[in-house]
Amino acid sequence: MKSICAGIWLLFSSGGIWAEPILLASSDYTPHTGEHLPEGGALTAIVQAAFDLMGQEVEIHYMPFARAMQASRLGQYAGVIGVKYTPERELDFYFPEPVYDTSIVFFKRIDEQYQFDTYLDLVHQGVRYGSVLGYSHPEGLLETRIRHYQVASEEQLFRLLSAGRVDLMAGDKLNGVYLLLHDFPEYSAQIDWLEPPIETQALYLLFSRQHPQAAELNHDFSNAITQLKHSGELDRIKERLLPSLQQLQQGEPKVPPAQSF
Repeated sequence: MKSICAGIWLLFSSGGIWAEPILLASSDYTPHTGEHLPEGGALTAIVQAAFDLMGQEVEIHYMPFARAMQASRLGQYAGVIGVKYTPERELDFYFPEPVYDTSIVFFKRIDEQYQFDTYLDLVHQGVRYGSVLGYSHPEGLLETRIRHYQVASEEQLFRLLSAGRVDLMAGDKLNGVYLLLHDFPEYSAQIDWLEPPIETQALYLLFSRQHPQAAELNHDFSNAITQLKHSGELDRIKERLLPSLQQLQQGEPKVPPAQSF
């Protein structure tokens, strides 16, 4: 208890603690975040632990990703959980210390193989790339002017991929496998992914530049995440709540099925 109190004192001896709960937006980004996951998922639990260190109550509202981003961009929420970095997002949001990294892979039809050294190789092969509107992309991919198709939802994208209407989609490996097994099992027999991962991307809690407390929250949250990393608590939360690929494929009950979104 003394170490926790000392940590709070160090974090906030020159900062502020607000009486009202801080409102955050989140989408169902399973298995990292989700309204129906234990403790809201590993990412949400870590965010909650950081705010506990800050001595600040937090309230999380779940909604589709595009709405969460827009409402936070306008300052209706202090921030949004489970977002990846893009230069464009930095115009509207502060990026504090990242929470943890995820592996990004290309999902494909199970009977297709693609060999490439650069993304230009995929362009020369005539690959059709699909994505969900508003989601981030692997760095440098769109700059190749690859044939790009956008849809409104993951379900539509998996349907197009399984039907051969697009050839590749990029995504968080754990999230994609979770969706295929729990939300869209009708497509799981037709889809797998390329190894190794094409990149790693950090997951963030972003703070809206339109929110009056954003700069201070950004500073204090970064300090709290750093403290959770140094103490080992962040890794303990991940171990407790974030399933491995093998656990997802074996159907172990660490993370129950999420509601479709």
